Amino acid sequence: MKLLNSISFSFILILCATLVSCDDDDAVVCNTIAVHEGNDQLGLPGQAMTSPLQVRVTDPSGQPVSNAQVSWEVVEGGGSVSTNTTNTNAQGIAEVSWVYGQENGKVRATVNNHGDCTANSVDFAASTAQLSLSQTESSVTPKRLRSNGSCYEYDYLIKYTSNLDLSQYYIDVKGEYQFGSETKTTSYFKQGILDTAKNAITFMDCFTFDDEAFVDDWFTVALYKKSDVQEGKIVTGAVPVIISNRMGPIRTTKPDGAPRFDTGKSGTRVAKRGN
Repeated sequence: MKLLNSISFSFILILCATLVSCDDDDAVVCNTIAVHEGNDQLGLPGQAMTSPLQVRVTDPSGQPVSNAQVSWEVVEGGGSVSTNTTNTNAQGIAEVSWVYGQENGKVRATVNNHGDCTANSVDFAASTAQLSLSQTESSVTPKRLRSNGSCYEYDYLIKYTSNLDLSQYYIDVKGEYQFGSETKTTSYFKQGILDTAKNAITFMDCFTFDDEAFVDDWFTVALYKKSDVQEGKIVTGAVPVIISNRMGPIRTTKPDGAPRFDTGKSGTRVAKRGN
């Protein structure tokens, strides 16, 4: 009987040690993850986000956890992250860079807990950068005959809406114009001048008319990185970071009393578009 009691007592001690596991080193700790910086940015297709995505991992007492493994995954919108797994630093922070896809996107960060802990995740969202030109609010105004008489000047004002800070980019206005008596459409390029207070892009253009009464214009606006422009010209092979909608036509009319310019070319046409 005494032997049985001894065996029972020993079993209870072993069971107690197994269930309680009072050693702090063996205790299961469930870490949590939270967005630190980089959420809700504006994305440009094929471009890296301005700021990296950062998470902070903490323990149950709210203290930062170093060397915690964080997994990263693009779950919506395409694009890519710079790496699929990172470890937190001494401040409990881990980060990646995100190259945006073609539409509103989402990246998920997950702290890889162990044992019986449930994986803990957070999502980073981004919105697509927008640039839209307004047909109804844009205008062209005849101004004056250039002092040397070479062409007639017009002021163009193109109203836009955008969730981007356009001042951070080089603004290039692509124009297509069609003569009143011809079906041929010709493209040209001009640098726009930004007025952020009025949400407008302005530029001056100059026409040399023969007998044409008007010219119809269509516009798109392309934004380039300023590093892609050298000496006022877009470098060969540079790709715009975003292009607006095509807007038009806006009619450029020859003012009453404007002189008829004889360019020596046959046919009724706009002889020249100046700079």
